[in-house]
This record gives sequence, C-alpha cells and structure tokens, in this order.
Amino acid sequence: MSNPLRRLVMVAAGSCAVASLGACAGVTAATQPASALSVRELNIVDEHGQTRLRIGAPLPDPKGLKRAVKAVGLQFMDPDGHEIGGLAMLDSIGITGLCFDSKEGYEAMCMGLINGEPNLTFRHDWKERIVLGVEKGVASVVLHDAQGTPRLRLEVDKDGRTRVEGVTPAPASR
Repeated sequence: MSNPLRRLVMVAAGSCAVASLGACAGVTAATQPASALSVRELNIVDEHGQTRLRIGAPLPDPKGLKRAVKAVGLQFMDPDGHEIGGLAMLDSIGITGLCFDSKEGYEAMCMGLINGEPNLTFRHDWKERIVLGVEKGVASVVLHDAQGTPRLRLEVDKDGRTRVEGVTPAPASR
C-alpha cells in the first residue's frame, strides 16, 4: 500500500474509532439520572393512564370544585380522577396539612398545623364536628352539633388549669 493510501486508511480507521468511543460515551451520559428536575406539575398515572398522584405548585382545583386558596403539594386521586385527599401547604393562610376527602368533596379528616400549631379536624356533611388542637399553649377538644355549631369545649391550659364550656345540665327530675 502506498503512503498516501495508508494514511487515508489510518485516518478513516482513527475517525471510526473516535466516533465509536463518542457514541458509547453519549449512550452512557444519556442513561445517567438527572441531578435535578424542575417542573410545576408531575403526574403519576396508573396502568390505565389515569392520574392517581399529582405533585404540583400550585395544585389544580379538584374536579367540579374550586379551591378557596392556592395549594402547593401532593394531590391523591381515585380511579376516576376525583381528588380524595392530599398533603398541602396553603401559604396565604398559614396552613400545612394532610387531608382525606369525602365522596362529596369536602375535607372529612385533616391533620396539620395552623400557623404552626397542631390541629386535627373531623367534618361531616361539610360541617366541622370534632376539632382537637393546641392554640397559644391551650389544648382543646371541641364538639359541634350537626349544623357545625360548637356545643362542648374541653380545655387544659399550659399551667394545667382546666375548663369545660357549653355543657347542658341534665333536666331536673320530676
């Protein structure tokens, strides 16, 4: 083989080797996980393509309902795509919490912090029925009637003093 032909073969072979190495390096780089992912919304879907878990900032409104305030966090959905709960931060009103929703769409049970203080709320028919919490060092249990009106409040303050409010006395015997 002549020198110019040998040189051409060597250059071609070298170029192929470099290209092959580059292609292999490219495959390796493409399979590496991203070090960060920045998105406004991420949907996790089931085997039917239905979103079952959503991470969002902000979260969209539940189907057929309107959020009172902007929520950022996790949204749990049933197989039909209706919200059934979530873990959210409601920055504008100082609430962070984990809630599970009724079939009607209201928050039936919530556990969270309201302005940094613990709170556990149970609702029925869109109305508060039981609220347990601590506010300014006072632990309380509040029971509401079916209309959502507080009827009984039990409290223990930070110094151990107790208070019972709203107890209806037993009817006088005749």
